[in-house]
Amino acid sequence: MTIYKEIVGQKITKVASDPSEPKTGQMWYNSTTGTLRGLGIAKAWSSASPMITGRYSAGGGGTQTAAIVAGGGTQTGSTATTELYNGSGWSSAPNLNTSRNGLGSSKDGSQTAHLVFGGTSDTTATESFNGSAWTTTPNSLNTGKNYTSGAGTSTAALNAGKWGPPLTANTEEYNGTSWSEQNDMSTARGDMASLGTQTAAIFAGGNSGSPPNYRNLAEQYDGTSWTALSTLNTARGMHGSGAGSSTSGLVFGGQTPGPAASNASEEWDGSSWTATPNLAEAGTRSGNGASASAGLAYGDYPVTGVTEEYNVSTNTVTAAAWASGGSVNTARNYVTGIGLQTAALIFGGYIGPSNTTSAKTEAYDGSSWTAKPDMGTAAYSVTGFGVQTAAVRAGGYPAKTNTEEYDGSSWTAVNAMPSGRGELGGFGILTAGVVFGGGPPYSGGSNTSFEYDGTNWSSGGTLTYPARSEPGGAGTLTAGLAMGGSTGPGNTTTNKSSEYDGTSWTAGNNMNFARTSTSSSQNGTQTDAKIYTGQTPAGTFTNTSEDYDGTTFSTSANTSITRKLAAGGGTGPGSIVSTGVTPSLTTATEEFTPETTTANVTNFTTS
Repeated sequence: MTIYKEIVGQKITKVASDPSEPKTGQMWYNSTTGTLRGLGIAKAWSSASPMITGRYSAGGGGTQTAAIVAGGGTQTGSTATTELYNGSGWSSAPNLNTSRNGLGSSKDGSQTAHLVFGGTSDTTATESFNGSAWTTTPNSLNTGKNYTSGAGTSTAALNAGKWGPPLTANTEEYNGTSWSEQNDMSTARGDMASLGTQTAAIFAGGNSGSPPNYRNLAEQYDGTSWTALSTLNTARGMHGSGAGSSTSGLVFGGQTPGPAASNASEEWDGSSWTATPNLAEAGTRSGNGASASAGLAYGDYPVTGVTEEYNVSTNTVTAAAWASGGSVNTARNYVTGIGLQTAALIFGGYIGPSNTTSAKTEAYDGSSWTAKPDMGTAAYSVTGFGVQTAAVRAGGYPAKTNTEEYDGSSWTAVNAMPSGRGELGGFGILTAGVVFGGGPPYSGGSNTSFEYDGTNWSSGGTLTYPARSEPGGAGTLTAGLAMGGSTGPGNTTTNKSSEYDGTSWTAGNNMNFARTSTSSSQNGTQTDAKIYTGQTPAGTFTNTSEDYDGTTFSTSANTSITRKLAAGGGTGPGSIVSTGVTPSLTTATEEFTPETTTANVTNFTTS
């Protein structure tokens, strides 16, 4: 007890229940459970938001909260796409000049200073990224390499190995200007996991031979020569990946003999490898992380956009996810939703196999839906705004100018819209609402918007980027957001967004996924909104989800159900979706919960 107090600065206290916010190092005796308790170190991989473009054998770098990935292989071949990860989701960045996979990269690079080299067809091409564009460097690798590996930074990079034919142990260093040949690795191989700096790097595993001969070898480079290290617990190749440093490293993923996709993960403490908790999904991962206690894995083969984070901390991380809520009473599509996740409202739509126009209204309390009085006029493809007890419905088919207000118990007809249309977007509150887009015209939608002050309608700003129907909306009268939809001619699905300041519309940044017939967090804000589900340009339904922070759209956890023409609602971090077509009509509801962290309280023994 005396030693503990000297170290931590406090005694082990006796309590009837665990403290709500324990301090690091704190211990206590829980008299209710009869246990000595404290914060324990948790090591675990957890799911994160998926990539925009699924890929494998890509060139990535950076940290868990500021990562970059470029190139890689997809279902249709090599890609040049680049993505940035902000610790929550992925967003688009400028493309590489040359599509390639199997490339090496500066693992300790950053989102504003990254280097990729080698790749498809044994290219020698090297490209650097400055945060806004890729530049092909005039001095390329001396030896062309595919399925090669890299470490270091964009101005002090290291490249080694290649999976043949022919195999090579060739090593090169980059000084920010040119590549120079160095001492070879002891064993020729490629497709290795790699980590560390130019003068203190570890390359582990890899393939040597054809068919693949997966290796458990690990070697360290000190800036001059290579030294053999203890072998991995799991032999692996096909771009297993690494994070951390030469004294505290992490290796994960890849393929093992069989071959079979691996979810094995192991840590390096400077002298030996120790197995850690496995990845949630096995696969040929790319990955990075400046710290072995904060790794990032992404991509897979077969191709997916799966992303996972590795954390070593006193907290347990629960990934953001959509979860099932209470089922609506009447399945329908072309339905409108507003309100909050715990106080939502849906109304109108099509019901039944004969697509009967509906006036039905239902309210949600966070667990179950309750039928409420019908709208005065049945309609589908209406829009709405407000909250559960102070809502507005406007437009729709067939009564395109009809407007009604809902007070929590009944609907009342009010002044009609100036121009009739359906398939609009909307946002705001009962006394300060906006509707925009929609049709007619049916080919491409309208570019006009209207404002409602609780009594009268007036003309709002003109959409300039572009006219649309079936968009998503979020925000307020003076800070609104329009997302996606169909634009003409030909009702082309768009990824464009627009922002509204109460007077005029201006172009916002593009979404990562073009979509129409979508759902959105209508009660979110212009700087914290979510758009999800809908229909893609190919005409398929989607379960993808994106967050908007006022500047950038980034990926978020996918909904469990793929659907379109569903009712959205809620805020960005508290979104809700219900009903829609899957392609059959559904009564299902899903609710979004952001990532959470909780203290990892555990029992200790005195022996």
